Amino acid sequence: MKKVNLNDINEYYAVRDKYDKSFLGRLTLKQRKLIHPILLNVIKLRNRGNKFKIETLNGKIEQTSRPKIFCITHIGKFDIEVVSEVIKEHYYLLSGDFENIKGTLEEKFLGLNGVIYLREDDKGDRKRSKEKMIETLKLGGNIMYFPEGTWNLSPNLPVLQCPFGIIEVAQKSNAVIVPIGIEQYGKTFIATVGKNFDASKYSEDDKIKAISDLRDAMATLKWNIWESVSPNVRAQLDENEFDKFINERLKEWPNFTLEEFYNRVFKPKNIHDEKNVFECLKDLDIDTNNAFLAKQQLDYQKKYVKKR
Repeated sequence: MKKVNLNDINEYYAVRDKYDKSFLGRLTLKQRKLIHPILLNVIKLRNRGNKFKIETLNGKIEQTSRPKIFCITHIGKFDIEVVSEVIKEHYYLLSGDFENIKGTLEEKFLGLNGVIYLREDDKGDRKRSKEKMIETLKLGGNIMYFPEGTWNLSPNLPVLQCPFGIIEVAQKSNAVIVPIGIEQYGKTFIATVGKNFDASKYSEDDKIKAISDLRDAMATLKWNIWESVSPNVRAQLDENEFDKFINERLKEWPNFTLEEFYNRVFKPKNIHDEKNVFECLKDLDIDTNNAFLAKQQLDYQKKYVKKR
């Protein structure tokens, strides 16, 4: 199947509009909830077929009469299947990967359960997807949401920077956010469910504070998983472990390149990475008065920047 051309916006929306009008796109929430138990059993069988071992430090979700947004840390291709088995409940998946899913088995499978697609680089489509999520939640549906927007391939951040869209959706739909941390060690996945996060306790002007607190809660769940792993296992890690981790994740979905992942990382306006910090050097004529800046860049890269 030919990959949908993301750069050709007319082609992209024409194909996606066709999907929305198809049988999969027109199923109702009630119909999807009836189908979900069957799909969940299929997910479990696929996980066993892939020889996945799923462990939970805490798999209990706090009871509530309000709709739920399952807010999940993102580590790799199989997060959806693994977390589905942990939460068990029906959900609509928020996905920015239509061009990669189109024409695959995942398209049919996820389509039966329910998917809300969006183009992350299109402000209008981001607004449309928010409205669709709010509508779904108000009808009593749940949403599976990966606020990091891409797999976390950072060498040192427990949770990537997150935009506050999930806070807006929760506030406007009266939904509770259920933070879930997940880590992958080969074929072993460890997941833990946190306490319900109530975004309605924050004012609309406090969305940055709210997303920061939610991100802290998610990072704590990741930390709890790391602490649970045997020290003997950590002691066996070698200096090339991070490179091996990156290669393993990329092999899971060859459609993606490492550059695509890094380009999808959300970058707040007030936070800069090493590329932004030294961007000005490209247009700078190096001489004896400013050569120290170039040296600082080289020293920084040797010490902190992994080769990509």
